[in-house]
Amino acid sequence: MRLGIDFGTTNSAVAVLDGSGTPRMLQLARGQPTQRTVIYADPEGNVHFGSEAFTAYLDNDLQGRFLRSLKAFLPHDVPNTTLGRRSFSFVELVAAYLAFLMRRASDQLGQEVTSVVVGRPVQFHADPDRDDFALTQLQAAIEAVGLPNVTLQLEPVAAAHRYEHALTEDRTVLVGDFGGGTSDFAVLRVGPGRVGTDRTADVLGTSGVPKAGDVIDGRFMGAFVLPFLGRGAQFVPRGQRTPREWTPQLLDKLGKLYDLHRLRDPELERYLRYVETKMEDPAPARRLRRLVFDDLGYPMAHAIESSKRALADADEAVFRFDEFYSDELDIETEVSHPALRQACEAELQDYSDAIDRVLADSGLSATEVDEVFLTGGTSQIRFIRGLFADRFGASKMRSSDAFTTVCEGLALS
Repeated sequence: MRLGIDFGTTNSAVAVLDGSGTPRMLQLARGQPTQRTVIYADPEGNVHFGSEAFTAYLDNDLQGRFLRSLKAFLPHDVPNTTLGRRSFSFVELVAAYLAFLMRRASDQLGQEVTSVVVGRPVQFHADPDRDDFALTQLQAAIEAVGLPNVTLQLEPVAAAHRYEHALTEDRTVLVGDFGGGTSDFAVLRVGPGRVGTDRTADVLGTSGVPKAGDVIDGRFMGAFVLPFLGRGAQFVPRGQRTPREWTPQLLDKLGKLYDLHRLRDPELERYLRYVETKMEDPAPARRLRRLVFDDLGYPMAHAIESSKRALADADEAVFRFDEFYSDELDIETEVSHPALRQACEAELQDYSDAIDRVLADSGLSATEVDEVFLTGGTSQIRFIRGLFADRFGASKMRSSDAFTTVCEGLALS
């Protein structure tokens, strides 16, 4: 019995391939084929994993230690973290989460797991040294868990293997896998005539961009939310009488919502409390202080995700955030698909360049690609799908379940 483990930036999952020949997702919790990639230590020191961790975090009024987007930190040398009265190295944290996935999987399986395939992006980081370091850390975490007969598979290649499962003829496919932290591309030969053969030569080209859902969340923040957190606000500097625009570098750091905990220090809190007294309208500084020091990065990301989903079907939507424990600080504002697209122009260019690279690597032109298969939660954004439709033609566009395709493909790989 083979397992596929999709260790994702935002969500993770496990699929199994047994005698049926068709992969199936394991329900790691009732009715949940995916689990949030989060770890939480409550105020009593109990450590929770996955979606249960998120629920416990809410039940404890956001008190305790909450860790998210672990995969995004793989390229970095992260210091030890205290969690539940114990100090963990970063590799130990990743290993603990992978062990949680394996425990949940084992609870449902009555057979021995003989092999495991773990997904990895084409590129963890643009810096080759950091990219290598990320792979080393992931391999060390896998080794620490003691998974049997482990192999690593590129996530877009896994997605192609799942897509291939439903084909009736061989095709040349470009796969785009857009997750929370990375966007990966591959051109492959797939189809019933390829199954059971050595697949090495089927991968014609790959490319990757270490930017995906988390970066787009940051662009959303910049386009729609930062004015409510102080961008453009007027304040009176110490020793002056004339107000001027408040332009702290802090606002530029809010794009990485999963990293807000690193901003917390007493000096910053004192500064923000001081700024509140010097602003014509103190609400923005008060919201900003609570966002950082009440650890509201994850609820903010969740609210942004809700608006992004709404914009998948409409040109306009309403963004709401009411987690500041004060009605007067609630945020409600209109957001639009065109404005978000404009804010993401740099990312769209990065994706277009990656398409150029994967085509060049494969030696094919856009016309020689039979189909384009997109997967991953971020692939649901209309302007991302539009980028591929414009390049390859709308008739070639294909998709399936955005959140399970890679995992099922890993079990097949």
